[in-house]
Amino acid sequence: MHIRSPEEIEFRTGKPHVSFSEVRCWKECAFRHKLLYIDKLGTDEPSPYLSYGTAVHEAIENFLNTGEMNSSVAVTMIECEWEKHGFESQAFIDAHAAYRKSQGWKPKPHPPLSEWKQYAETALSRLPEFLSETFGEYEVVSAEEELYEYFPEADIFFKGFIDALIKTKIRGKDVYYVIDWKTAGDKGWYRDKRQDILTWAQIALYKTFWRNKLSLDTKQVRCGFVLLKRGAPIEKVCELVTVSVGPKAEEKSIAILRSMVKTVRRGIFLKNRNSCLFCEFKSTPNCPGG
Repeated sequence: MHIRSPEEIEFRTGKPHVSFSEVRCWKECAFRHKLLYIDKLGTDEPSPYLSYGTAVHEAIENFLNTGEMNSSVAVTMIECEWEKHGFESQAFIDAHAAYRKSQGWKPKPHPPLSEWKQYAETALSRLPEFLSETFGEYEVVSAEEELYEYFPEADIFFKGFIDALIKTKIRGKDVYYVIDWKTAGDKGWYRDKRQDILTWAQIALYKTFWRNKLSLDTKQVRCGFVLLKRGAPIEKVCELVTVSVGPKAEEKSIAILRSMVKTVRRGIFLKNRNSCLFCEFKSTPNCPGG
């Protein structure tokens, strides 16, 4: 197989690769994908939920690399992000509430900064013990493992970052876990979220490309999301959501990736009106009739 270089690959987005977030966007609405990734419209609006998630991820990565959990890494980042974006200001709170109302969405509580910091401290203080209880004497293989793998079936590179790769033993045999950290509300994920292909396809693609790179059998690699629940009691703040990714699940996730790349190359960008509710282009000139 000839592996092409990134410089040889042409794609409508102007990049030689796709990430899962891009694949997910296309699957939800191909027209929104066009607006964001091809037309380069829209901006990344700051969000306390995104900033919180980034801070927690940073603290966990630091823990995996050093063996010491330091929740102040997350708390300091949270404080800086809240100051930078004014998440605590009345102007931000009012603007956020007004936008939700204009879109016909339900009002959403706005926790104060002190609660966000407590969310992080509770989850991070519990995580080391939770991992030991769940995986036994595990070994950290990698934190933030970068994937940049050529996918010949669609002539594109797949780009991603695996939050954590750990190795443990099950019945005396080495088993690897592909883990993705997810922050969530105090109840965690409901059943439909857990079963949604756009939830588990992410970790399925990560497993597929990583194990192929290392020539590992699919049975040697398992997958799971570790939920870190905001506001949950400490004994329930961490939860492992396992994902069964065998050959069929791997092929389903690969099929989505393959279909996405081929459809974009053909210039087909259909609107999915079932995805309009939370779309930033809804009722704007960029999406007539949206």
